[in-house]
Amino acid sequence: MINTLDLLFIHVPGFSSFSRPYGECMTINLLPMGTWSLADLSVRNGYKTKILHLGLAWIKNGVFSPLSFLKEKKPLVVAIPLHWHQQSYDVMKVAGEIKRYSPDIFIVLGGYTASFFSRDIMASFSQIDAIIRGDAEAPLTALMASIKNGKELKAVPNLIWRERDEIRENPISFVANESDLDASSFANLDLLLDSSDYVHYMGMPFVWAKGLSKEKNRRYFHLGPAIFPLNIGRGCSGNCTWCGGGNRAQYLVNGRRSVVFRTHSKVADTVSEAVESGYEMIHIAFDPGKEGERYYLELFPLLRMRGLRVKCYFESFSIPSETFLKAFAATFDLNGSIIALSPESGDERIRRRNKSFSFSNDALMKTISRAERLGIRVDIFFAMGIPGEKFKDLAKTYSLRKEIKRRFKNIGRTWTSPISIEPAAPWYMNPEEFGIVSLRNSFEDFFRAGAGSGGIGYYIPDYLGNGKLLDRFGFERLLKRTRCRHHCSFHPNPAKSSSPFRGRIYCRYMRWIVGGVRG
Repeated sequence: MINTLDLLFIHVPGFSSFSRPYGECMTINLLPMGTWSLADLSVRNGYKTKILHLGLAWIKNGVFSPLSFLKEKKPLVVAIPLHWHQQSYDVMKVAGEIKRYSPDIFIVLGGYTASFFSRDIMASFSQIDAIIRGDAEAPLTALMASIKNGKELKAVPNLIWRERDEIRENPISFVANESDLDASSFANLDLLLDSSDYVHYMGMPFVWAKGLSKEKNRRYFHLGPAIFPLNIGRGCSGNCTWCGGGNRAQYLVNGRRSVVFRTHSKVADTVSEAVESGYEMIHIAFDPGKEGERYYLELFPLLRMRGLRVKCYFESFSIPSETFLKAFAATFDLNGSIIALSPESGDERIRRRNKSFSFSNDALMKTISRAERLGIRVDIFFAMGIPGEKFKDLAKTYSLRKEIKRRFKNIGRTWTSPISIEPAAPWYMNPEEFGIVSLRNSFEDFFRAGAGSGGIGYYIPDYLGNGKLLDRFGFERLLKRTRCRHHCSFHPNPAKSSSPFRGRIYCRYMRWIVGGVRG
């Protein structure tokens, strides 16, 4: 077989999902940011490389399979990111399909979920030839050289791999630093098949309703502007209860002990590349504490100097200072720019229990007020069913949400939702410490959830606080019912929020439009 491609990255969305009001849907539609840089790095190292997005292929051709592309291009290596656990079932299904079609294709996984469960996956899924654990810049380059030159894989850092019937595990010896992250492009859209559709249609809130056309998905479920996830760095200094990307989780998964930032000029280059590719808005979800704010106060003037006045969606894990807000307002196009704040709970005690970057309700209100004076729109996100919370405490969340909507005119979305359990997160590692019963304790559990069993993956037996214990079904029913009655915020404009009553009406209307009547 003549290989016309050396390396094919295949992005596999969560294809088997169901969620109201979307009905049957695809999730995880955005590529992990590292995929772009790894594909670009491979090209720079002389390997013929492309990226195939199976979700885009399905939208275009109605087929969720890579086989027609494989028959044409015959890649030597297929790399499948398994970053988010919601992809687990569909990644394994696609990998199995590839291996049955062509056993000679070398299949390698990477990403957080694959890294954390690497040994379990290798032991249970024979279609996987290897997994790169943690950062993959140097390992992928070494792996490609070894395969192309017929060498053994024992010198490839971070790799777990098969040698006949044995599973070999090389040490995690590579952790990317600033120069590693600066060595390639995080916005080489030319490597992605159907990239123009990706730019135009794949955005926030990250869900694709299968029952609707491209145009209707964009109309009903897209924030608006073409939005580009901007890579700033890696790591975090916090350890929030539910986050699988916190400081301790980073060390478990990647061997990373501290935060690393890309240089300001390289990030500005990426913004420029994204704009040239048709993006109007950047999405920043990297706020690892005070060092993050210092970084942005140096980045923003550079963006202004280069004339890169785009819209920005900034997820602020902590409370941004007034200095930061002024710099944000001076840098970005405020006709569409948003800062997202996540108080999680209306109860400060519960917030402190779960958030590393906690703050008071008073500080939250002052920050929203400062943003309003500067013309910055704010989105607000709450959680429900979290450790330390009892059912009665949701009244405080409801009251705070209502007060924010009453007092401020610059509020876009207000969203309240349960949080699914993630691999390597503190409450996954020590469920008893957080008062939860975990239903996902292995890769097999996440795999089954992706196959359709769904759910958030845990429950709190004494959540009612009245001596009556809940099982998993009672807990989830209670959260769903409460969210629907008191916290629903669906709006015909995806950038806005409705009252719970209007939200329920719109949700039912959209379920009728989509045909999502299951559950």
